[in-house]
Amino acid sequence: MDQPSVMAAYRDAQARVAREPGNGTALFNLGWAASRAGAFDAAILAYEQTLSLSIPEPEEAMYNLAVIYSEHLGKLDSAHLWLARARAANGDYFPAVFHYAHLLEQVGDRQGAVAAFRRAADLRPDDALPVARWVEALTGQEQDSVAAQRLEKFAERGDPDALFALAKHEEQKGRFDSAWARLEAANRLDATGRPPWPAAAIAQRVMRELEQPISDVSDGSGPIFIVGMFRTGSTLLEQILAAHPRFSPLGESDFWPRQIARMGGRMVIPGQQPRAGDIPALRQSFEAMINSRAITPGTRPTDKRPDNLFHIATLARVIPEARFIITERDWRDTLISVFGTRLHPQHGYATSVALIREHLRLCGVLAARWEKVSPERITRVRYEDLIQAPEATLKSLLGWLGESWDPACLNFHKLDNPVRTASVWQIRQPLSSARRGRWRNYAEQLRSVLGPDLDSDTP
Repeated sequence: MDQPSVMAAYRDAQARVAREPGNGTALFNLGWAASRAGAFDAAILAYEQTLSLSIPEPEEAMYNLAVIYSEHLGKLDSAHLWLARARAANGDYFPAVFHYAHLLEQVGDRQGAVAAFRRAADLRPDDALPVARWVEALTGQEQDSVAAQRLEKFAERGDPDALFALAKHEEQKGRFDSAWARLEAANRLDATGRPPWPAAAIAQRVMRELEQPISDVSDGSGPIFIVGMFRTGSTLLEQILAAHPRFSPLGESDFWPRQIARMGGRMVIPGQQPRAGDIPALRQSFEAMINSRAITPGTRPTDKRPDNLFHIATLARVIPEARFIITERDWRDTLISVFGTRLHPQHGYATSVALIREHLRLCGVLAARWEKVSPERITRVRYEDLIQAPEATLKSLLGWLGESWDPACLNFHKLDNPVRTASVWQIRQPLSSARRGRWRNYAEQLRSVLGPDLDSDTP
């Protein structure tokens, strides 16, 4: 549902509740529509009013409340309370069990997540996703023949989730040819039925965005946006900063994607620049979002949303005190990681090696241009530098941000804050060069597509 449709549904739901204030179905629908519109306080109130009416099957409203608290407000205690109520109301309610597993995964509770995903898989035996997440939560040394057998059956049916999970499993075992075959099959299935990726049209629109001016930073202590191509270490960097007492992580906030959609854009397509008269309200809404989150008072929020790379001009205009960190990584390792991750369908380039490379080029143009135009507001950090020389790299970055060095940054892996990205298990480990040069495991397959360009340091 596009943003205008979401807002229309929200207005319709509000009108119906005004006419029928005691209608549980109307209140439930208002909660759903308000949540989709980003009006989370209104959604919470509507769901709580729904539950006060003693509706049948209340577990769905309870589960929806848990999702709002965990995925949008970052308040895991409240999310766990509502999930506990949902599971008490119906212990076999799959969404609540699956989300409980998801929350355990977010905080790094591997043993609990494995058990909960297995329980979810048992509740919905025809769904590959809980089995895939069950397998991904296992360490490389663990074996679970039951999970592997279930995944194989789903893979034989052509399920992308199963194929992506099996590819990771095969890679952990060093069976790279088999892993690649799984990835090709998974991406081929995901690409089926999608329109061709309009790379040229997107690049043209992005180039127009680069013509927008970027003002000087107005305040050295504003929020930090961590942006860049997916799979370049943005989660790692945010987690490192989260270990510093001056920063609080927002994770992948969905605030700006909603605003960009209202401006006619998409994840990697810039929207129209906001009118001057709209900027105060946008800024106020952003500040209200931050205040609604469970962050430490007096700290600087970090918003780690990679695709905000395409919206820097808009964000910089609305928040003149914001700074932007663009994460980068060896393009070949990034390419393999993107090809091995099931991204949102709006990232249509992610199913093709050639298109990923082309998108990486575009990200590189953006990064170089913005850093050159506004070095006080925009800087770049390479994943390899973080791995090879973490203290020196971080001291330089923190100095640029106007903050002092804190050795706690190197103990980021001991944090138990929630992380909601595909790197959820990787960032629970100390810094390691183990994944550097991963692309070499697939050099033969990549060379068949990219030829001698594979040996270049740039895409």
